[in-house]
Amino acid sequence: MRTSIGLTIKQAVLFFLVFIISIISSSVALPGEISESLEQLSSLQENQIDIGRVCLLFAKEAYPDLDADAYSKKLDQMVKEIQRLTGNNTEPDHRIRALNTYLYLDQGFHYDTEDPYGHKLKNRYINGLLDTKSGSCFTIPLLYLALAQRLGYPVYPVSAPQHLFLRYVDPNLKMQNIEATGGGGYSPNEAYINDMEIPRRGIETGAYLKAMSYKELLAELFAENAIYWAKNHNAPKATRYFEESLRLNPKNAEVYSSFGNFYFELAKYELEKYQNGYPFPQVSSNPLVQRQIRTSQLEYRNILISKSKEFMRKAEELGAAPPLPRNYWLIQEQNRKEHKFSMEVKQ
Repeated sequence: MRTSIGLTIKQAVLFFLVFIISIISSSVALPGEISESLEQLSSLQENQIDIGRVCLLFAKEAYPDLDADAYSKKLDQMVKEIQRLTGNNTEPDHRIRALNTYLYLDQGFHYDTEDPYGHKLKNRYINGLLDTKSGSCFTIPLLYLALAQRLGYPVYPVSAPQHLFLRYVDPNLKMQNIEATGGGGYSPNEAYINDMEIPRRGIETGAYLKAMSYKELLAELFAENAIYWAKNHNAPKATRYFEESLRLNPKNAEVYSSFGNFYFELAKYELEKYQNGYPFPQVSSNPLVQRQIRTSQLEYRNILISKSKEFMRKAEELGAAPPLPRNYWLIQEQNRKEHKFSMEVKQ
């Protein structure tokens, strides 16, 4: 039997499946600033990655009119101001204290307690932090790291569940962890393990608490933009960025989990279309073809569920931590303020 446009039922259904699969697994060049530089970014060597510049390049996807050069110059100016505080002192502890003094006391950068999960767009990119001086547990560490890198300090990002902190890697420095979201104070690994319920497996596989390379941080930035495009209903772009993130860092349990949730949400959407009898457009109005297409929609939904389970299993294998308790960061911020108050009273 042929449809009204000259396709057999089998061909019409095949057309639908090929079209859908091509959307999910698309590896073609993507439009926009980042896509044009995707291969170039991914091929950068460790010593070629400028954290501040790369962060601004990713931000241009959400802010197309962003003047990356202007913001980069702003970072350079901040570096000069920090250098005036540090002078010629090369002691790691002095450098950290100078950075903390500049960022949190002089400039007033702080955690946005009204948006603990970073839902606001300005809390997902460092240009928003530079504009408002309030940010998230992702953007504040990124700014700290961008400045430390330009200062020539051996500071590296460290992954924790739904969080990023920093580490000043120096054998002469005993307390190396830097909690940039909490005023740049020190927090031991044990605190993250206990508070965030990090599984032992997650530490053994290197999914958590390992100082990442700049290349591995690049993977985090790809994943962050994957989530941005998923929320903006651009499945091909989100898929491509998730894939690139895992290619750069195949041990990131959090990204596997996010990718799995992404496929699960796509599956829910396909099921809703199936239940509502949503017709696939421009193929055929033939009722038999439409039934076959609806069956294909259900099959496609099952493919998505399978992919979701595959990535969630991988996340579990890598020791992915459970979701943080509700209002976790609000509680941590309150604890930090209470600790600061108690120290002032003692003094």
